[in-house]
Amino acid sequence: ITLSLRFVIALLLVSVLSPLPDLPDTSTREFLSLLSRMEGATSLVIWKSQYSLTLFKGNAPIKTYWAVFGKGYGEGDKERSGDKRTPEGDFYICSMNNSKRFYKFLGLSYPGIKHAERGLRQGLIAPREYGEIESAHRERRQPSWETPLGGAIGIHGRMLEDPSVW
Repeated sequence: ITLSLRFVIALLLVSVLSPLPDLPDTSTREFLSLLSRMEGATSLVIWKSQYSLTLFKGNAPIKTYWAVFGKGYGEGDKERSGDKRTPEGDFYICSMNNSKRFYKFLGLSYPGIKHAERGLRQGLIAPREYGEIESAHRERRQPSWETPLGGAIGIHGRMLEDPSVW
């Protein structure tokens, strides 16, 4: 896997990852311990075309999961709220479990700088909104999810009708 491929990731709207239990069992703790001893940054790389999400530690792939996406995932990069597209780019996790609708929601830093630049050029957002998004990225916090570009994009599992099946 080339570094350029790793940085050109497509982020998913809906991921069907097997949910981890709230309290880690022995195998989960062992896995996390092993991961922490490995060198390199931990990252997730998502390929929309392969319906997959791969956990990396440094350049080493650790585990790959099957993934699904929202409607419109194959129509290119997300451009605005409501277009049902999955954003593409390099994002960080900016919030966790901030959803009653999805299981173990990991909020992503969408809109990114490139999305905000395009939105500003197209007149979708005001210079003030662009500045707020840029500032959030510089400080590694959640950008506004309340602009015409959309937001509240994340990696998550599905909520089941009957939680006892978890």
